Amino acid sequence: MFGMLIFTLYLMTDLWFVGRLGPDAITALSIASNVFFIHLGLSFIIGTGAMSLIAQAFGARDEIYASIVFKQSLLLCLIIGSFAAIVGFLLAQPYISFFGGSGMALKWGVEYFQIYAVSLLFLLLLHVFNACYRGMGDTKTSMYIMLQSLVLNIILDPVLIFGWAGFPTLGVKGAALASLMSQIYGVLIYVYLVFIRKQHINLKGSWILNFNIIKQSLKIGVPSGLAYFLLTANLLITYRIIGPYGIPALASFGIGFRIIQAIYLPTVAISEAAAAIVGQNYGANNSDRVIKTFWTGWKISSIIMIIGTLACWISPEFLIHIFSKDPEVTRYGIIYLKISSLANIVVGTILIVSAVFQGIGKTYPSLFGALLDNILFILIIFTLPVYFGWGISSLWWIKLITGVMEMSLCLFWLRSHFLRMTKVL
Repeated sequence: MFGMLIFTLYLMTDLWFVGRLGPDAITALSIASNVFFIHLGLSFIIGTGAMSLIAQAFGARDEIYASIVFKQSLLLCLIIGSFAAIVGFLLAQPYISFFGGSGMALKWGVEYFQIYAVSLLFLLLLHVFNACYRGMGDTKTSMYIMLQSLVLNIILDPVLIFGWAGFPTLGVKGAALASLMSQIYGVLIYVYLVFIRKQHINLKGSWILNFNIIKQSLKIGVPSGLAYFLLTANLLITYRIIGPYGIPALASFGIGFRIIQAIYLPTVAISEAAAAIVGQNYGANNSDRVIKTFWTGWKISSIIMIIGTLACWISPEFLIHIFSKDPEVTRYGIIYLKISSLANIVVGTILIVSAVFQGIGKTYPSLFGALLDNILFILIIFTLPVYFGWGISSLWWIKLITGVMEMSLCLFWLRSHFLRMTKVL
């Protein structure tokens, strides 16, 4: 969760500074940075398995096996991250153009994306190092490194974007370079701690790929990462549909989505805590505590989400103006925030239900629900709005409706499982 928070703050920081350059710059950054969720998916696929296996090895005092898993995770990270960086760099222009970038938004988007594609390798390394450290029981070191990286990014953003302190004015490209440099800084600290100081672990021995361990790790991590690939597909299709409405509409979605995403973060933290508590009590056959954990998590999440919804309805203009004061961006952004924020409590419920399924070791119901949501959303937005000539607001209403359907399905499955556990809900 802390890693996701830091990476979200990376994007929010870039967006805040880039917003001073106008709607074209916001659109460029928003389209380019959507691959962030592909990175998150890859990070969870590699990192979740690594964390789990290393934690088990440390619990069994088997440092040799933990060392092997650590090395295999880094090798897998380097291979996948390098491939993603090369592909992203080569496909930058067609990618930005396909999803609505034009004029200066296209030019700046390509510049940002090419640098951002390279940074994906270091982002992936940063996340996997973080996951391995958590598996070894050290969360403080990871937190300090990522905080330092974030602070460096905040310092470098205005320096490189606006050309402060004698540096050249790089604009949107400067935001990407600031992120890349701060991520490299974080990775170098980890390299120093692991390979020079040998903190917690000694990565001695062979660095040859061990496909048995990789398979075991991926089996654990894949369900955790698939949801982020679905989210990426959803976002990219949404940008494709919004494209004809123009740069202000694209920019407003980029801003609005980041604001809504920030509102979700506390519930993500609650859901992770709930998953751990549910897992412990499910293992102890304490079904009453499992159900109580769900209700407690849901109530706290709902309060937070309702507050977020009220903020989006009471002060939507203020929230948009944090990033852009363009009149058209503001108009579209207010519409997005008011409609999308109605889904806050829906998303909060889905996150808590998913946490319960994760805690009891059944991740596929949540994945199936997310898959259904995305398929329905795609089918509807490519047919009904076109056929009836609905405006851009119809996209946000459709997303709300498909979200309610996903929530209903997940709650039905959860209730069925609770009934099997206790015969009474």
